[in-house]
Amino acid sequence: MTEKELYPPVRNLFEKRGYTVNAEVKDCDMTAVKDDEFIIVELKRNLTVTLLGQGLKRQRTGADVFIAVPKPKQYSLKKFRSVFSVIKKLELGLIFVSLRGEHSFAEIVFEPKPFKFMYKDTRKRKEIMTEIEGRTIETNTGGVTGTKIITAYTEKCIHIACMLDMYGEMSAAEVRKKGGADNAYNILTMNVYGWFEKTGRGIFKITEKGRLDLMEYPELERYYTELLQQAE
Repeated sequence: MTEKELYPPVRNLFEKRGYTVNAEVKDCDMTAVKDDEFIIVELKRNLTVTLLGQGLKRQRTGADVFIAVPKPKQYSLKKFRSVFSVIKKLELGLIFVSLRGEHSFAEIVFEPKPFKFMYKDTRKRKEIMTEIEGRTIETNTGGVTGTKIITAYTEKCIHIACMLDMYGEMSAAEVRKKGGADNAYNILTMNVYGWFEKTGRGIFKITEKGRLDLMEYPELERYYTELLQQAE
């Protein structure tokens, strides 16, 4: 597949709409003119940052600019929603070309329009800031997949597990008193990781699984153990 193959379907799309179409005009892959309307289309085999940059450069002419690429084989609106948002924010239009030999055709996904700024997601911002404030030392690595992510909640569980490992059986109130999480009771009773066991009315101890799992978080275990020792 070449960029040359994209041209005929896109040309036909605009000619059917009454535009006069020309190819390779002053470095522009394609132009379409009708009355006062002036359109530039950049044709590429892949949707890349370079293509977006070319589109922005063409906007300097005052034209409405489209980028045209082959329609993805596994296209779904949900999968491409974030990509579309970027293109719309750049005020570019998008054309998908379906290559099917003599039956190839182009379709306008959306036209270039002035971008309307999105509302601020204050709820999401609050969630992120709460998570940041709940962490102590950074042990995660950005960009990884398939590895354990240490969240603020995980840290709270590790802190409580270190307390129970050091002091033995404790109540939620005692955990809070020694600097544990304010929601210690919920953490202990929910027992998401299987680290805690109830031994009496409101009394908990660390499980063997809890002791073994703490070994998977050496930096945090050391941090909280030293913190507890300093508080003695």
